[in-house]
Parts: sequence; C-alpha cells; structure tokens
Amino acid sequence: MTKVVVDPLTRIEGHLRVSTEVDDNGVITDAQSSGMLFRGIERIMMKRDPRDAARLVQRICGLCPTAQSMASVNALDDLFGVAESIPKDALVTRNIIQGLNTLTSHATHFYVLWMPDIVNPAYRDILATVDNTGPALWKELLSRFAPISYKMDGEAITPGAGYINAIKQKKNLEEAMALIGGKMPHQMSTIAGGVTYLPTVADIGKLTSYYLNLMDFVNTSTLSVGAETWLDNTFRASSPQKAVNFVMEHLQEVVDGSLASQNFSKAKGWGDLELFAAFGSELIGETLGLPATFKFDRTGQYAEDANVGYLTYGVFYDVENGDGYNPTEFGKSGFQQAAFINSSLEKKSFNHEYITEETTHAFYETDEGLHPFDGVTEPVRTADEISYEGGSDSKYTWMKAPRYNGIPCEVGPISRMLAMGEPLTVGLMNLFKDNGYSAANSFTRMIAKMQETLILSEQLLKWVTVDLDPNGKYYVDTDLKMAKDSEGIGLWEAPRGALGHWIKSGSDSMVTNFQMVVPTTWNASPRDKNGVAGPLEQALIGTKISAAENMMGIDNTNPTGILHTARSFDPCIACAVHTIDLSNKDKEQGTFTIV
Repeated sequence: MTKVVVDPLTRIEGHLRVSTEVDDNGVITDAQSSGMLFRGIERIMMKRDPRDAARLVQRICGLCPTAQSMASVNALDDLFGVAESIPKDALVTRNIIQGLNTLTSHATHFYVLWMPDIVNPAYRDILATVDNTGPALWKELLSRFAPISYKMDGEAITPGAGYINAIKQKKNLEEAMALIGGKMPHQMSTIAGGVTYLPTVADIGKLTSYYLNLMDFVNTSTLSVGAETWLDNTFRASSPQKAVNFVMEHLQEVVDGSLASQNFSKAKGWGDLELFAAFGSELIGETLGLPATFKFDRTGQYAEDANVGYLTYGVFYDVENGDGYNPTEFGKSGFQQAAFINSSLEKKSFNHEYITEETTHAFYETDEGLHPFDGVTEPVRTADEISYEGGSDSKYTWMKAPRYNGIPCEVGPISRMLAMGEPLTVGLMNLFKDNGYSAANSFTRMIAKMQETLILSEQLLKWVTVDLDPNGKYYVDTDLKMAKDSEGIGLWEAPRGALGHWIKSGSDSMVTNFQMVVPTTWNASPRDKNGVAGPLEQALIGTKISAAENMMGIDNTNPTGILHTARSFDPCIACAVHTIDLSNKDKEQGTFTIV
C-alpha cells in the first residue's frame, strides 16, 4: 500500500489536500479530503449590522463573490420581511449579475482549471502508441489547452489558444458585471430590498455587445455546429435518447471526416466540446471507433451509487411572475428549480429543513448534526488537535460535513441539469448507468457544465433584452428596526453548487447567528458520524491512480486519477475555509497571517 498525497490540489482559491492510499494494482482504496484553513466569516458577522452581510461575506472569495452576495441578500430580504415585495426589475438585475458570474466561472473552470490536465505528459505517452493518429491529436490538444508557463521535458510550451481566449472572455464578462455591479470582484449593487443600479438604454446596449462577444467565442471555438443548433437538438430535444442520438451522430460525422486525414482541427468540425466529448469517454469513443480515449468516464465514479444523492436549491428568480419571491419556497418555479435527486436519479421535492452540518471528523468543538439556523462554528483551540495525518478515523479537515436527510450530496451543474430534466445530461447519465458505469463521473460532470453554459447564455440574452425595463422599479425601503428579533434564509446556487446563508438577529437588530453552507463543503465533505464519506472521497475510492486506467502502468508520482476526479467537482476552498489571525502581537504593525 502506498500513500499518495496531492497538496495543494486546487489551482486557485484556497488549499485542498487530498490524501489517498493506493494498492499494488494502482487502485485507490481510501481517501481523505482536507480543507486546510479555518473559515471565520460566521464569527466576523456576529453582533454586526446585518446589512453588512451583503458587503462582507463576498470577500470570502474572488471567484464566486457574486453568489455569496446573492445568498446574503436573499437572507436579508427574508430577515427584513421584504422578500415578497422586491421589484421585478431588481430581480432581473440580480439574475443578470449572477448569470454573468456563472458563465465566467464555468469558462474559467473548463479552459483554465480542468483542461490543462488533458495535456499531462502521461497522455502524450499514451497517444504515442497510436500510430499517426496519436501524435496528430496530441499536437492539436497542446495548441488549444496548454496553460501559460508550461514546460515539458525542460522545453517551454506555447500557451493554448483556448486557454488564452478563455482569459480574454473572463475579462469581457467581468467588465459586463462591473457595468451593473459597480465593480468586480465584489460587486456593490445587490442590497437588502433590491439593487442600487438603475440601467439606461445605453447600458442595455453595452450588455448586449458583451454577450455577442461571448457568443462569438462559443460559436468559433467551443462548438462547430453553433450554439442554437446544438440546443435545438439537445436541450430542446423531445427525449433524452434523441438528445444523445444527435450528439452521437454529429460526433460520428466529425470522426469519419478526420481519421483518414489525421486532421483534428476546428476546420474539420472539432470544436473544443466535440474534441472532449469524443476522446474523453471510453464508452463513447469505442462506439465511434476511435483508436484511443482518455477514459474520463472511468474516473470520479461512485463505487456505490446508493451512498450519494444530488442536491440543488434552485437559482435565478422567476421574473415571469412579477414582483417578489418566497425565500423558503425558493426554487419551486422558474428557470432552474430546487430538487433532491436520489441515487436512482428520481427527482424529489426539496425541503431546507433536512439540511444539517456535523463535525465528527472536522476541527471543531461541537460535532452534533445541527440545522444551520442552530449551527455553531467553534474551532478547536490547540495546535495539538490539528493533524492531517491521522487517517479516516480521525479529525482531518476544517470543512464541516453537510448532509440532506442524512445523505451526502453532490452539488453543482450535474445536479442542476438533473433537476431541470435536461435531456442531454439525463440521456448521457442513463447511457453510462445502463452500460455498467457510474452515472456521475468526471466526464458527465464536465459535459453538464458545458451544457449549462450554453443554456444559460441563451437565457441571459432574454433577461437583458426582454425582461429588463430601464423605467422599472429597483428598490423597496428597509429600516434596521425591521430586522428586530428576526431570522432569514438565503438559498441560491454558486456556479459550483448549492449555497445557503442563514441569519438570526436580536432585539437590537444586530446579528446573533450567521451560518453558511457552501458548495465545496458539500462536495469535499469529510466522513460523518456514521463513517460515510463525502462525494469527492467516494468518487476517488475504487478508481485508478494513473492515466487512462493505468494504461501505461502505475505512476504514483503523476496521479492523474486524483487530479481529474477532484478537479471535476470544481473545488473552491476559499469559501469553505478562511480567516485572518490577528493574535500574533509580535507581528509588525499592519501585517497579518492567514491561518
């Protein structure tokens, strides 16, 4: 048995440590997911004016601050008792800001955080065994997905066009967010009662131009058939099977036109999505007759599907119904709805009362499973109590263990697409399940993310050009006294999954409790009191440590299996754990320590 640790695993936003045990056959037999930092935002919020929440909590992260501010204003709308009267145009504005943030985050994850792993030298070695096809494909992959400052065998590699263009798109979309949010990151527009931004006709024109810039990137790089054609035949397909059939027939046409010429360029129909969809899956690749695949459908799968559910709180306001929303019934109507999906992929109604967090294997004093309204964030106090080396029976992380009715849940695009009944995602997951694979795996997570990007892009245009009224109302008054002896719940979705804020206030209207349950605490959860592992840990156990099912042998020094699986969950640790230590009195004035 060999211990293999990746620390840090995250490329940006915090520090995720993944520790595994690997047997002599290169199979991962145990795994612990550790958040390396303590999050203290809940404690910082105590005794403050609750209105500070929408400003302060988004400082928890620079990647999805918008989602944190949205969850907080939802909780504040509820706390102040004004949620049912928030003007429709304020809700549309919030939808646009969140939509832009989600698109930015998804593009960053696909091109900058996940796809660089596809140009790992392990795949060069595998492709070198596949006659002329392998080297030609490898050259194409490098030209698209190589990251900046990348070297191989001491030789500098030119950054890929997809990687560079994704960074340009991030700039494009964040400029759009800054237009209506005041600045980015940490936009200033969303407040309890509505938004501070009143758009002009000229602003709507500018937002449309940013959108068109995004779609030019999608239609020239991401897809070869155009986004509208793709969505007509997948998202708007009459059945999951027809959606899958369209994709398979399209991919087969592209493959048939390329294998003989060894040409995998965009001119031959290989958009980035087609390239990933065809070569990323063993099952699909074998059906298409490809000589090699990367087998990402064999990584990140659950050994026991029954031990994991899929959860989404729903996201984006149902602006078709006019003013206001119900915070506790949030997600029961609208664009993307709330749901719990069990391991058999059956959709159930969502009840926020089923959410608990416990800390049996985390560095906290209280380990009882509590609903967030009653949650406690009390860290251990001595260094001797903090160790990441104790194994699965010990405390090994700063992340709590959220559960839904006692069940660990995967959150993120795959859960949202299942809740929507999105035909392509449902069809692909059924295809894998029917052929002996886990329905959820690294491949289906990435496809769900790309599909959500295309669907959301289309929806964003409607919010900007149809629903947003420059002459509308954008705010209702609030007064601090309205928050006296109250409580509020803010349910939302960050790009990487379900995000909830819970707030309570006292007789002076100041905060008496503030709890946050964030996406990566769901996905990278530790064991619970019953010893049941979190989704990421379960997705690692039983899978192979090296590239393409250990095709070229076992290499524990290049654990691509860990990288693909953990990064397919789009982990963002900053909001799972974060604080600043001001207690070191010997420090030079003006300095601080992140602990």
